[in-house]
Amino acid sequence: MIDKTSYINEITKIEKKQDGSYIVMRNNMAYHIPNNDEYRLEYNMVDEYVKENNIQVSLYSHNLYKIVDDNAEEYIRNKRDMLLNKADILLIKYNEQVSLGIINENKEYYNALLQYKQNLRDITKQIDFPNNIIFPIMPEYF
Repeated sequence: MIDKTSYINEITKIEKKQDGSYIVMRNNMAYHIPNNDEYRLEYNMVDEYVKENNIQVSLYSHNLYKIVDDNAEEYIRNKRDMLLNKADILLIKYNEQVSLGIINENKEYYNALLQYKQNLRDITKQIDFPNNIIFPIMPEYF
């Protein structure tokens, strides 16, 4: 259960989107709080706070927030390393199953996995690294 007072005290800015959902700055991070069942508690807390305190909420501007995180590079590298480990496990499993005749060899899949791993290694070469990263999608066996 979320403590309403603590939650509200962590919010420094509240804006509303056209669809009625909120965008809040909480602990220096932008959060989207949609008006749906999954986020009902958070939405109601923000909505009640706005109404009880007669806060004039401005319309959300998409380009307003640029999140700067001093740990972004470390986070991206850690996520990349985790995905590389998962890909390594898949490659080992794939090779074992091919060797045992459990699955047929699929060079396209094997090469796609190798390319996926290389794409992960190249994440640091993306133009907006580490602020705007597009992670590659792991190929599925076909």
